[in-house]
Amino acid sequence: MTTTVGAGATATVTTTATVTRTATAAAAGLCNGQTVKVGALFDLSGELSNLGSRSSVAGQIAIEDVNDYLQTAGCDLTFQLVISDYALNNDRALSELQAFAAQGIDVVLGPFNSGSAQFILSYANENHIVLLSPSSTSPALAIEDDYLFRTVPNDAAQGLGVARMLADRGVEGVILVNRQDTYGDGLADATTARFEELGGKVVSRIRYDTATTDFTSILTQMDRDWQTASAQYGADKVAFEVIAFQEFGTMITQAATSFPDLLNTPQPWFGSDGTSLNGVIVDASTSGPYVAQVQLPSTLFVVANNSKTLDFYGRYTAELPGQACEFYCHESYNDVWLAALSILSAGSTDGAAVQKILPLVAATYYGTTGWEGLEPSGDRIPGSYQIWMVAPSGGQYTWILAGTWDFNTDTITWVQEP
Repeated sequence: MTTTVGAGATATVTTTATVTRTATAAAAGLCNGQTVKVGALFDLSGELSNLGSRSSVAGQIAIEDVNDYLQTAGCDLTFQLVISDYALNNDRALSELQAFAAQGIDVVLGPFNSGSAQFILSYANENHIVLLSPSSTSPALAIEDDYLFRTVPNDAAQGLGVARMLADRGVEGVILVNRQDTYGDGLADATTARFEELGGKVVSRIRYDTATTDFTSILTQMDRDWQTASAQYGADKVAFEVIAFQEFGTMITQAATSFPDLLNTPQPWFGSDGTSLNGVIVDASTSGPYVAQVQLPSTLFVVANNSKTLDFYGRYTAELPGQACEFYCHESYNDVWLAALSILSAGSTDGAAVQKILPLVAATYYGTTGWEGLEPSGDRIPGSYQIWMVAPSGGQYTWILAGTWDFNTDTITWVQEP
């Protein structure tokens, strides 16, 4: 069965898989009428709030499914998802994690961003609290035997795809603009290394503080560097690669006001998973028209569509009509299952016990995004990435599937070239 999953997708690759979950004998000790709480550090008010709102719905659907499964299995046990808004703030993430620990919660979904994950990791390690992030991707956090598991590949893989995307479009000189945090720096470093291996040149690297709201100085430098690089390489051989979160909407809106010519460069502005499928930045009343003008082709780890994917997506859209559920939203659903199955397999809510068994559970779990196998670092085994870009549609602005980068062959198959 083939269908479209995600706003504007024009092509999907569909596989079918049947997975039977069997409760382990260890789970029997938990089936005593208790309620097991799983924490969730979700951003509901910061620069990843669009992801947070979607993930909250996905997580609650997963909890319902887990509890239905337990009831069918005759296990008198209930899981509960306790969601805290950490607002993409490191200090708040730590205080919320400490509050979870005080409640005896040893398994926590999130945080979304690598900066906060890095900030709270030592506390999680010291207190044996398992963190399951669907979207933290910094290569700096690829650490073996810690308590952070990331069900997305780290950006050593995405950097290869971004670099190939740039080279494939004929870019020879790139102006790289990134958030000054472990995510932005990590992906920028990986992209730079591969792009220059492919014969390109990062002609300028512009980093901005994550608290920036006035991008005037950043845009001034971008304009100056574009003029210089265009004279050297030719305007059609120079592009911007912007590694950002939701703040990209502010950046592009300010660019439209102060540097409108930057929105008319021969090459599109390129993005990454931090912007891909973000619904806020395509709002027709704010930044949507400007994002569509630069198209913003952005990479995102592939959702491997299967019967489970389609079932979940149908239920998700009933809760949030018209809102796409991108990879990280899907993975929030899967992470609830991984947390619950790991607790059941360990026969305990103890974080140390869950940490030991979780890689084995992941290796045998096939979720809505495909197989969940992990590398020794606890990061998902790399695979291919889709490329999404923004286009006008009936007075609105929407993400459409532009192509797919194949991790194994390092080639791009375009559905619609930017």
